[in-house]
Amino acid sequence: PQDGSGNPRLIAPAFAEAARRMGAEMIEEAEVERISSNGSGFVVASSKGAFAAECLLNAAGAWGARIAAQFGEEVPLDARGPQMGVTEPVPHRILPVVGIWARDKEYGAYLRQVERGNIVFGGAAERVSVDLDPGHAIADPLRLPTQLRAVARLLPAIAKVAVIRTWSGCEGYVRDMLPVMGCSATTPGLFHAFGFCGHGFQLGPGVGDAMAELITTGRCETPLDDFRIDRFSRA
Repeated sequence: PQDGSGNPRLIAPAFAEAARRMGAEMIEEAEVERISSNGSGFVVASSKGAFAAECLLNAAGAWGARIAAQFGEEVPLDARGPQMGVTEPVPHRILPVVGIWARDKEYGAYLRQVERGNIVFGGAAERVSVDLDPGHAIADPLRLPTQLRAVARLLPAIAKVAVIRTWSGCEGYVRDMLPVMGCSATTPGLFHAFGFCGHGFQLGPGVGDAMAELITTGRCETPLDDFRIDRFSRA
């Protein structure tokens, strides 16, 4: 009942605007073409120009392993897309996030109702494979009936409500289902925070605090050893 929820379409721009007020510069829709290190810093060549900095934080999500590989750090990461959907608006009655997790994935589903009445749902459908070039995740309509049956076990009345939209997105899943966080094992000044296995939105504020502390002070009160990028080369 105390589980939280948020709308990334509203929250992400709000975070960006707060960062701008603190002096950050946002460059959007800029494809990274090349990253080089000269020992004293980094230069990122992009479709919107080159940017130089003393430190570089790799927070590229499902593309994070590609950037890490440029610095000799291999991460076993698969890109997958969840199947999500939303219904037409109905009277607002559901306050908590509702969900069930089961060994049989066809039974595990979750839902929440937004204030204007739409019910957002997910789960109960295998994630689709995503080709990172061009990186478009497409919801599979053939998986929707199975998903709706699972959601209807939680909320039978949803069987009478129309689904108005489905979507997916690119998520990075690391082989051991743990994220990569911390300092690079090969390149001073390089830091990683990616591969959150579908939980990046929820963990983002805490991850940001931890990485800011690590980058600015060289240490972090939150233990990060389990998330080291070189855990795969040491295994």
